[in-house]
Amino acid sequence: MNSFTRIVNRLGGALDNRSVEVLIHEELEKHFAGNKRTVLYVGARYDYGNRDWGLSFEHYNFYHTLLNMGLMSDYSLIYFDYDRLLHRYGKSTMSNMLRQAVYYYRPDIIFYFHYLDWVEHVVWKEISDMLHANTIIWLADDHWRYEQTRPVWENFNYVVTTHRGGYEKRVEEGFDSVLMSQWGCNHFLYGKMDVPKIYDMSFVGRFYGERGEFIDTIRKSGIEVSTFGQGWDKGTRVYQSDLIRIYNESRIALNISAALKGEKVQVKGRDFEAPGCGCLLLTKDSEEISNYFETGKEIVTYEDAEDAARKAEYYLKHEEQRVRIAQNGFERVLRDHTMEKRILDIFNNIT
Repeated sequence: MNSFTRIVNRLGGALDNRSVEVLIHEELEKHFAGNKRTVLYVGARYDYGNRDWGLSFEHYNFYHTLLNMGLMSDYSLIYFDYDRLLHRYGKSTMSNMLRQAVYYYRPDIIFYFHYLDWVEHVVWKEISDMLHANTIIWLADDHWRYEQTRPVWENFNYVVTTHRGGYEKRVEEGFDSVLMSQWGCNHFLYGKMDVPKIYDMSFVGRFYGERGEFIDTIRKSGIEVSTFGQGWDKGTRVYQSDLIRIYNESRIALNISAALKGEKVQVKGRDFEAPGCGCLLLTKDSEEISNYFETGKEIVTYEDAEDAARKAEYYLKHEEQRVRIAQNGFERVLRDHTMEKRILDIFNNIT
């Protein structure tokens, strides 16, 4: 239990005498368009639920994608930012607000990005069992949270995971409504900018684990690596606009694919965001990443830090090849790996 959850549990939410029927009318962000099908998106607005840290990854990549694709496709959108509502009203009222919103607005799809177990399970079960909506849960970190999140995901009609092992395990268990998906690039937000390249190689991400040693190995080969993120020297949280600018200003974007917990290597959002900004991606070689890109043609992969240094040195000296691979990667992302495509593929598989 993190500090934010402890505070909410202790306070129980702010005192408010308005009924939940009134709250859902006054608190929920709604974008209706004619008689289009309605998606109720449930996700955290703030970074790890903490408003002092800025807006969350899921807000930028899921909510923002759903909002923009809804403006040009067949979906209206209701935004249920459950971390903000939890903080303001407490778990019980927030959960009841979700229940009432589903009964009142009758969404065709309920799409939930799971962060922490804040919505009462009985509410998820009632929504999935009794109403005519398709409930979908997107699971992050499924490689180490499979059993931890089971009490939640078992209440949904459909489970979406980015982890192949989690997908296969559910199929083996007989849970046939599981979908394999992956992170992607929100092309409504990320893209190319007409700016000069000022970084030979950039790395964006927190300092932890073996990342410091990895970067030091590359620097010792004579390559300048600019690091951004919490924990690095003078590093602070990187805002979304800064992230997009850094990738656009980088000749090579390094992705260190080691997970904080669980498996050593995993595909990350960075694998799609960097090429989505027209930057050459240098990422860990794996069978999984080869399912999404043609290595050597659309991205470049490495075996270890020494290999990453050698590859970086080569492509910094061979600009024409680097630019060509970066362009191929950019085109592949726009063709196959946008968050809009990921979400539409899910919706098309259930409706």
